[in-house]
Amino acid sequence: MPSPLQTGLGIALLLALGACAELNVGVPGEAAAEGGTCGAEAHQDWVGQRVDVLNDVDLPEGARVLFPTTPATMDYRAERLNVSVDKADTITRVYCG
Repeated sequence: MPSPLQTGLGIALLLALGACAELNVGVPGEAAAEGGTCGAEAHQDWVGQRVDVLNDVDLPEGARVLFPTTPATMDYRAERLNVSVDKADTITRVYCG
């Protein structure tokens, strides 16, 4: 039977290895923008345009327009449309998540 020290070292080793493991989760919305349930693929023409283009658009309920200083939750929702805007008020990304 291993000693408590050996058990503790074994657990510490497993935790250290787990912390170094690469998570293969991708960027939220990366694949979803191409075929997600939020409809982002239909709005890729917004990328590169000024955010003003959204003034004439009815965004779906729950959609987020994310400016550089906009706080946002990190939860992933395939049905949520996200529009990222840079400091120059240019849309840089339209994706699901």
